[in-house]
Amino acid sequence: MRLEKDKFSLNLDVKHFSPEELQVKVLGDFIEIHGKHEERQDEHGYVSRDFHRKYKMPVDVESLSITSSLSSDGVLTVIGPRRLSDVPERIIPVTREEKPAIAGLHKK
Repeated sequence: MRLEKDKFSLNLDVKHFSPEELQVKVLGDFIEIHGKHEERQDEHGYVSRDFHRKYKMPVDVESLSITSSLSSDGVLTVIGPRRLSDVPERIIPVTREEKPAIAGLHKK
């Protein structure tokens, strides 16, 4: 999960699932991802898979604008834009003090 200045995103390896076997939904302030496929044969025999993942969204993510896509190598990406703050960015200057932050610490 990544939180950038303008968006929230998460990537999930779901290479064993097709888009039809995946469901992404927003429920309150959570994104829920569910994947399920019925029994199928693989190189080891037969397998069925089922998973649920739940991610808490940051409060400033626009939940109605969330999108998801599945890459050709099986990575599901979910992206939601963040509401930009009306407060402008401000640089805070760093000042140097001549005294130590911890009393009793002396330079040698």
